[in-house]
Amino acid sequence: MRRVPPLLLSCLLLGATTAPASTSTHDSLALASLPDEDSLASLLWARSPEFATARARVASAQADLVRAGQLPNPELDLSWNTLPVGPTNPPGLDRLRDVPNYQVGLSQLIELGKRGPRQDSARAELAATALDVLADLRTRTYELLESAAEVATSEVRLAELETLVTDAARLTELQRARQRQGDTAGLDVDRAVLEETQLQGQLAEEHSRLSGSLLTCSRLAGLACTPFGGRDAAATFLASRLSRAPGPSSVQQRPDLRALEAQRQSAQAALTLARRRWLPDPTVRAGYVHDRFVESGNQKNAFFVGLSFPLPLFERGQADALAASAQAEAAEQTRSQLSAQAEREEQSLTTQLQAVAARRDRVRNQTLPLASALVQRLEAAVKAGGASLQDLLFARRTYGQLLMDAAELDLTAFHLSVALDRVRAAGPKAPPELSERF
Repeated sequence: MRRVPPLLLSCLLLGATTAPASTSTHDSLALASLPDEDSLASLLWARSPEFATARARVASAQADLVRAGQLPNPELDLSWNTLPVGPTNPPGLDRLRDVPNYQVGLSQLIELGKRGPRQDSARAELAATALDVLADLRTRTYELLESAAEVATSEVRLAELETLVTDAARLTELQRARQRQGDTAGLDVDRAVLEETQLQGQLAEEHSRLSGSLLTCSRLAGLACTPFGGRDAAATFLASRLSRAPGPSSVQQRPDLRALEAQRQSAQAALTLARRRWLPDPTVRAGYVHDRFVESGNQKNAFFVGLSFPLPLFERGQADALAASAQAEAAEQTRSQLSAQAEREEQSLTTQLQAVAARRDRVRNQTLPLASALVQRLEAAVKAGGASLQDLLFARRTYGQLLMDAAELDLTAFHLSVALDRVRAAGPKAPPELSERF
């Protein structure tokens, strides 16, 4: 590995692509040109397999609302009555022509006090379903952003590790040359070899971490993710989110909390519907009768009307009322608990993010500039013959480790920023298919 140029090694292990980093095709998502949260959510909504089922859920809830707004179908009654058995009275009548009567009627159920609550429940259930899907889309968007941040951190660390591996190889060769000249002991050579081996192991682990992060990103996005392609692009992505102004703290507008409120409203409407089951729904009937048995004095042609009521003596919606009441109470309790938990998490995450931001400022403004200046002074001293190459390599190793630690600190701040947005109501806009439902 020491004989492979660092750039070539990076290209081979990162699987560099010939496509421009700023393009995103139908089969891949270029992380270097990752869109904003709204566009990213639209991409997930269109490409992620998970949301194909989610769209079916919303369509099913929409169908329930349409069904709740429709009137009950009327019933058509056709009957052939008074079919004689045995001798006719008076005798000699044609039993199929002169005796039977023919009846045609329509029946219509009229619901009393039930259509409104049923429609309200279905409408609230549709809003709850759409908001629940939006909450899932919001979570998936943030998960994809965090996965991209993992990829960016790995690329930054890889760039530094490759430099450290190269420096470690130079230090090993230097120690061997000094041993051959009798200027150092074999112990120093062994220590240098072990440090080089350790760094090569870290490099291999970081490549594995990058592969895992890209696989996770591809699974979340529903299409292949391509890496940032360089340390600068990756570092810019990590810093871009951390430089944003914090969003408003409006916990109650989170989609999952709004979905629970809609579920409570749906259950309350269902409870009202269940309690109105004691109201008997009349059935109105009207029809026409053609009677052939006129010899007995029957009217040959006649109309009829009728009205029937069920008697709600036993089943009056008690079970439905119990279930709806339990659902409303559960939704309200869950919403209250999640709201209280969100307020606690918001305060804790804000404190953690402020502490990490202060550490980042110290590292970026003090530690890294100091280490960089030390490396530059040692480089000048080595060229002037006033310092050894070994001291320079050790200083560069320290600087590289500090850069990798700074990348991990950026990743921690990124995760905290995303977690804070999750607790609050920040997030991507809903696709039109969802926003029209609530």
